[in-house]
Amino acid sequence: MKIGIITFHSSYNFGSALQAQALIKTLQGLGHDPTIIDYRSRDFDQYLLLTPRHPRQSLKVLKRLPRYLRRKKAFERFMERYLQLTDRRYTYENESALDELQDQFDCFICGSDQIWNLDATHGVVEPFFLSFAGDTRRVAYAPSLAHMSFRPEYFDKEKVSELLGRFEAISVREGETVGLFQPLVAKKIQVTLDPTMLLDASDYTPMTSAEPCEGRPYVFVYLLRDCPELVASASVLAGRGGTRVLYVSDDDLPIPNSQNLLGIGPEEFVSLVAHAEAVLTNSFHATVFSLKFHRPFRTFANDKSSSRMRDLLGELGVEVCLTTDVDVSPLARPDWDDVDRRVATLRQGSLRFLREALS
Repeated sequence: MKIGIITFHSSYNFGSALQAQALIKTLQGLGHDPTIIDYRSRDFDQYLLLTPRHPRQSLKVLKRLPRYLRRKKAFERFMERYLQLTDRRYTYENESALDELQDQFDCFICGSDQIWNLDATHGVVEPFFLSFAGDTRRVAYAPSLAHMSFRPEYFDKEKVSELLGRFEAISVREGETVGLFQPLVAKKIQVTLDPTMLLDASDYTPMTSAEPCEGRPYVFVYLLRDCPELVASASVLAGRGGTRVLYVSDDDLPIPNSQNLLGIGPEEFVSLVAHAEAVLTNSFHATVFSLKFHRPFRTFANDKSSSRMRDLLGELGVEVCLTTDVDVSPLARPDWDDVDRRVATLRQGSLRFLREALS
């Protein structure tokens, strides 16, 4: 079956790129022919290197232009290597052109990532709800709502209800958020895994073959959002015995014995997690890859976007790896065999959802 996927695939965000790659690989494994629709919503403007609408960010980029250029090239290489994109690029300025895709695919999938986080998208972005699909089958695979509530001015319930009513099958990534959309549609909304959790660690061997730092031990720190508690915890841990810290951030962090690797791409990110002595993060996908590669980790879940981390770690029985405050205690050593068994069970349910939705 020819499947068109619409998601966040082109932002310079590790998780966005990796979930897109994972969904493609999963669908190929199920015998389908997937293609990502190269759609750039208005949100993509924030990833342009320089934009007059964001003078402060533009000034920051100019100060570190070589690093940002390296990052841009790294993500573009990743897309060329791992993502199959439509020949034509679509944007918010020519959304009506998406209608031409109705005759090119047998099914459309929206998801994963936060395409249904209405606060992040500043309202309903209709292509992320497959508004252009016509009579073609629509499936939602694990889009993230991220929050348990939306700002009223962004939550057009009538529009969401209309769009959801056209779907053949609907799933979301976080159980806690189902109650936001379920009252708006008769079809049962299921909970499925982020696509990166549908793959095994061995599926990432091409990305992890080269060890960072020539095999020298390090702790990997990754902040998706500002988190003083995480930085403070990493600083204390780095001060104990001179532990080396590698991190990726738009800003240099006050962590002793550390190095900012701003400029790397998704492949290097995966390798950094895979070979780390430990991982400190507030990122969902850094958490996922820590679990996948059996790396000791601590996830800081202290903002309103943390429901997906709490859901995941609760289901896997590793809530001990979750914190909301400064925490410098020794990292827990989960029972990885038990974690793998639980992941396998959840994976079976998610793959069953895909098979049934596409049959």
